[in-house]
Amino acid sequence: MKILVTGGAGLVGMTLRQTLQRAGHQVTAIDVTDFGRGDTSLTIMGLDDAGPLDALVTQNGIEAIIHCGGISGPMLAAGKPMLLVDVNITATARLLDIARRHGMKRFVFCSSVSAYGDVGPGTITETTPLHPTSVYGASKVAGEALVDGFATEYGLDGISLRIARVYGPYRRANCYLGDIIRNTEKGLPTEIPCEDDFKYHYIHVDDVADALLTVLEAKSLPSRAYNVSNLEMTMPQIAEIARRTIAGARVNLVAGADDVPDVQSAFDITKIDRELGWRPRLDLAAGLLAYRDAIRSGNAA
Repeated sequence: MKILVTGGAGLVGMTLRQTLQRAGHQVTAIDVTDFGRGDTSLTIMGLDDAGPLDALVTQNGIEAIIHCGGISGPMLAAGKPMLLVDVNITATARLLDIARRHGMKRFVFCSSVSAYGDVGPGTITETTPLHPTSVYGASKVAGEALVDGFATEYGLDGISLRIARVYGPYRRANCYLGDIIRNTEKGLPTEIPCEDDFKYHYIHVDDVADALLTVLEAKSLPSRAYNVSNLEMTMPQIAEIARRTIAGARVNLVAGADDVPDVQSAFDITKIDRELGWRPRLDLAAGLLAYRDAIRSGNAA
């Protein structure tokens, strides 16, 4: 299949391009920057103008879109709500309309667990109400609603993945796991502010790319949204695994709160497993080692 990947220079996009190519798909990747990598297989293009996007889709015979582009976290556009609306909502609608007009086979939207907001105790399923606590989270809810609307009104085969905290080589935003690895490589300790019982939901980018490939290739989609996460852990648990896995890691936990303090205790990911056969492959220890190896080899941000 000929696939357009937006956000092709980002954390998920970089890994996804390789995953799709290994699976035999032809990939056209776009982003607003290549971060100085000299990435000749990336087209530098924004999502703010339908004309160039439409021309690229026509020229390359695009059959499906995986939309990873946009602002990827609440802290990346702090104090700029209208920027989030323009980049994460309007651009998603623009891409959906292009997919509709070209009769594409599938549209895959990278949503976020931020769509759920501050849920509190209990297990989160795909039927848990969406009550975002940030404009970023609201932009993901709006994106999902647009996917559903285009599917119902126009028959566009769309799907949204509610993805947890992604870690991996090309993450540029704040990531405690990346800090632990990079500081250890320099012989430095890592200090992490946290609450001892706050639950984190990290998932390695390789598993996210596999989930995106799974929904892209599925013959049919029984549902319009799936949770994509891994086991929940507290920071003391994460720190202990890091100390055991990354030789020389020194992790000091201090009192504090996470940048995204939504309480989300546990995610049920049995639906995507039952309906499409996807489940995460990398536990945290394996993911940390893969992340460290990528940094050491220079294949990282």
